Amino acid sequence: PAAVRLQRIQQEMAGRLSIEWKAFPLRPVPDPSVTFKGTYREEAWKRCAAMAEPDRVVFTMWSRNDYPTWSLPALEAAKCVALQGEEAFRRLHLRLYEAFFTGGKNIAVPEEVVEVVRESGADMTRFLADYESGKARDWVLHDYEEAVTREGVRAIPTIIGEGGQRVVGLVSAGEYRRMLGASADG
Repeated sequence: PAAVRLQRIQQEMAGRLSIEWKAFPLRPVPDPSVTFKGTYREEAWKRCAAMAEPDRVVFTMWSRNDYPTWSLPALEAAKCVALQGEEAFRRLHLRLYEAFFTGGKNIAVPEEVVEVVRESGADMTRFLADYESGKARDWVLHDYEEAVTREGVRAIPTIIGEGGQRVVGLVSAGEYRRMLGASADG
């Protein structure tokens, strides 16, 4: 829901707000011990589902036995599609969230990620060449290292305004507007 809220606010501000999306894998390496059912992840999913209702974002409880052990395949795909332009990235960005949280797609499985990219309307020849090259992994890991070391980011979402003010975690659209409105006005 944070991505949905931020994109709506950006549209409302009609060119007065620029968003620079950075990749932040919660697990930069796969963790095969990650599970969903009966864990804090399931409880967090329920809280996020309730908070997303005002935005008409549907969270479907994870029902598969293969909860994603990491998010690098999806983050790499987003970086590759970003090479095709801001609009292509914006479409994929929202589709990846929807695929994971609503559609039950495993964003750790490259084949499932590729299908989401295909559905987003990206240039698949270009995407597959970039994705298979592996170069996006370095970009994702660079974003991650920079966020951790320079910005002290430890959670997602973390929104950092021009003046350094930050909002950590999912908050209301009003809270984002307050922070970003002050940032956009100076």
